Amino acid sequence: MTFVAQFYIVTFILIATFISGVFRLKSFDRPTKILLLLICIETINEIIAFFFAKEYNNNYPIYNIYSLVELFTVSLYFNFSIDVFRKWNIGVYIGIIGIIVGLLNLYYLQSIKTFNSYFMLFEAFCIIGMALFAFFRLLLKHEQLVLLRYPHFWFITILLLFWSVTFLLWGCFKMLTDTLGRKIWIVDMGLWIVNLVTYTGIAVVFLLYPKMKKINE
Repeated sequence: MTFVAQFYIVTFILIATFISGVFRLKSFDRPTKILLLLICIETINEIIAFFFAKEYNNNYPIYNIYSLVELFTVSLYFNFSIDVFRKWNIGVYIGIIGIIVGLLNLYYLQSIKTFNSYFMLFEAFCIIGMALFAFFRLLLKHEQLVLLRYPHFWFITILLLFWSVTFLLWGCFKMLTDTLGRKIWIVDMGLWIVNLVTYTGIAVVFLLYPKMKKINE
């Protein structure tokens, strides 16, 4: 599958996900609205990155800047969805620290014009950690919660699965490159598929959100 075809498919899924969220916006709580904002930012990022790839043959600067915004936005989501984080604004601090780390990495370690692999691993580590802690708080604080009908259970699960795969693939990228050689495109295709599953999963939860929310009221 060509790069252009992949772009159109993933952009279509992103736009559909965003529309499904807007359709249910009135029933969303603050964390879910932040997640919808992330989908909007991701859609814009993909379009700009595609343009830079076509015109300048390098869209790394776009993705590197987006990674900083992404970590901060996801940290905000967890800040308002985890009770302990919300009380002390821990998610906000994690997001700010993430931006500082990312900027230092771009300045001292990896150029903005190359793939920011170090920060990608750092971002994955932070999000996986916050997701696992969110699960811990859900199980500890909400004994009567119907987890399988709770939107944030699914949002956290989706984020955890996506970033676990991302962490694994980028962490083992050199080994995979040495092993697969020219077939390294398999890794890129795998990440693309994971993206599609992630956005589709979020869209489904958006559409089912009012019903899920009502069950857990």
